[in-house]
Amino acid sequence: MMNRQPLQHLAVAAVLICSLVLTSIFTVNVSAQNDTMMQAFYWDVPVDDVNKNGSWWNNLNGKANELSLAGITGIWTPPPSKGNFGIYDMGYGVFDHFDLGNYTQKGSTETRFGSRQELINMINQMHANGIEVYADILLNHIYTNDSQAEANPAVKTYVANEAFINGVQRASYPTNEILWRIPNAQPGDYYIKIKGYNLDCAVSNTERAYDLTINWTGAGDSPPQYPNNIYWESEPNNGNGQTNTFPASGKHIWAHVNQCGDIDEYKVTLTTTRNIDIRLLAQRETSGQLQYANQENGYRVFEVYHNGVNLAATTLQARTNTGVSFVNHTGTGEANWTWNYTHFHPADANDFLGNGGFEDSIEPNWKLFGQDFNTYNTTVQNRLIQWGQWLTNTAGYDGYRLDFVRGFQEEFAAKWINNMPRKANGSQRFVVGEYFSSNKYRVKNWVNNVNGYTFNGNRADVDGFDFPLKNTLTQMTNGNAASFNMTGLNNAGLIRDNTGNSLPGTSVVTFVENHDTGKEHDKWVTKDWRMAYAYILFAEGRPCLFYPHFYGVTQVDAGNTSLTVTAPATLQADIKRMTRLRRDYLDGGMIVLSQTGNPYPAGDTANVYVARRFGNATKPGAILVVNNHDTQTKGVWVDNAPGGSGYANWAGKVLVNAVSGSNQETQVQADGRVYVQAPPRGYAVYLPKDKYTPF
Repeated sequence: MMNRQPLQHLAVAAVLICSLVLTSIFTVNVSAQNDTMMQAFYWDVPVDDVNKNGSWWNNLNGKANELSLAGITGIWTPPPSKGNFGIYDMGYGVFDHFDLGNYTQKGSTETRFGSRQELINMINQMHANGIEVYADILLNHIYTNDSQAEANPAVKTYVANEAFINGVQRASYPTNEILWRIPNAQPGDYYIKIKGYNLDCAVSNTERAYDLTINWTGAGDSPPQYPNNIYWESEPNNGNGQTNTFPASGKHIWAHVNQCGDIDEYKVTLTTTRNIDIRLLAQRETSGQLQYANQENGYRVFEVYHNGVNLAATTLQARTNTGVSFVNHTGTGEANWTWNYTHFHPADANDFLGNGGFEDSIEPNWKLFGQDFNTYNTTVQNRLIQWGQWLTNTAGYDGYRLDFVRGFQEEFAAKWINNMPRKANGSQRFVVGEYFSSNKYRVKNWVNNVNGYTFNGNRADVDGFDFPLKNTLTQMTNGNAASFNMTGLNNAGLIRDNTGNSLPGTSVVTFVENHDTGKEHDKWVTKDWRMAYAYILFAEGRPCLFYPHFYGVTQVDAGNTSLTVTAPATLQADIKRMTRLRRDYLDGGMIVLSQTGNPYPAGDTANVYVARRFGNATKPGAILVVNNHDTQTKGVWVDNAPGGSGYANWAGKVLVNAVSGSNQETQVQADGRVYVQAPPRGYAVYLPKDKYTPF
């Protein structure tokens, strides 16, 4: 989710908390250790775009009872607000916060997921089935288009200074997001000079290409159609009296900055008073044609001369899509805001854009998606808080998944959370943040730092998604005995970390796939899904299921639709089995038995992972075995309760493998050692036979 595409956000994820019995009677357990949640959507869920009808809320509504019976007590749903891309928008291009599918704008009334009433009906139905609903919340940005353009003096100054703020060159404002305008240009000749900045001067000029279009008649755009209709800049063209005459209004010229500091000059002649609109697009040359490049390759209108006067500092405008207004909101508590450039980065002459930072650091100024909110601005903060309160009270959400938390400061995250309406019992609603990083310390620090802030007398309580664990699980499931050593699971993820970057299980949401990784084939789990789900549904943390895995929906790569993967239909039965085992038998901490207590044969721990959950006063706990050998059933002898661990010794007890339906038993020896095994590329769960109830 980490690229600048209109609907991506990447972002990433799903969250549902639950701990209800799998019968028609539901009793809530507040312990996160037994909750199982589901990301109840995926990228590009179905929509009837022809009839402008979204059906996803209705789809989920119809699955409420089924999900409840499967042991799911919380679902994470998509961003509910109207997106800039209308019926096609997955919600991450949020435009109007208060439009939940009840105002006609952006080409439709409904969102991709349905109407406001259908949303509320779905949430009510989930609640009736004992399931909480968590909204995907975007506090980092909104998306807009040309109809929201305004003159932006902050961006004009920023680009004129070539992104230098206090002597430090920052990230460029995206080249393609600025419309340069000479308003009410009088008849005559205009000499328009183009310059690059923030370019790599060490590479070939083919990496410093740009596309220029100038329009002064209001006619439609006429882009090049390779290999025809191509206009190339021609030399000499040095911005010092040697110029290219622009071919015609609405045409494009392809050009290069031949060396850093190079100035290109173009002549436009007006016969009547017109606006002159200039657009630049950063490009790179490949095989004689230009292709889209990183828009942080900066290109700008440097000077504009008319009758010997440079208009750059006075008349020339840099226009951005930051002058935002919406249809009139008439509902209770629905504010009629407008946004302007002061609400977004860079907001003024001292503000700047970030460039992604070091090792996935927090970058509140990073313009990665849409219009980047200046979340230091008190107006922005207060509005987003007001909207969150309205959304919670209007729709009845039980919690939130915060999107792209790297994009706003930790203090604001905590402030937003602690200003949300609390539950009837006074507790905070569930919150999990998407800190998309494989660097454990980044996720750990974000959780701990946000939890350290107190507002309104309450300390924030957030969880983090375990992206490091997801990476390890993908390696395990997609690999084999030769490529993945199962001892790599011992300290994988945030909960089991042994490098000083651990978090308690009550602060971590584990997952196998989410909407972001699920649309990019290089991140997919492509086989042996059940091994990964056995792990997260057994281990500490709050496991999050992925809708396509549970329902066998084919995942499609967003960049290449010929690349697909589909989880097997049998996976749902594995998930339901593990969810029930988790609910009925598991709680407390976990110890890795194949890591301690002299497992034998020690060499087989490369294939066999064995762990035990502690249990509680009413739940006995259990032992998990995961075997990654491709062809052989394998097992090891382990000590069921290593000395000093505090685990109850099951010496003399018979354990039954609940996965095989009690057909496999093993005896715990008098000294506490027991032999446990699992089938190839499979798993087993052993628990005391006298505590086991078949299902």
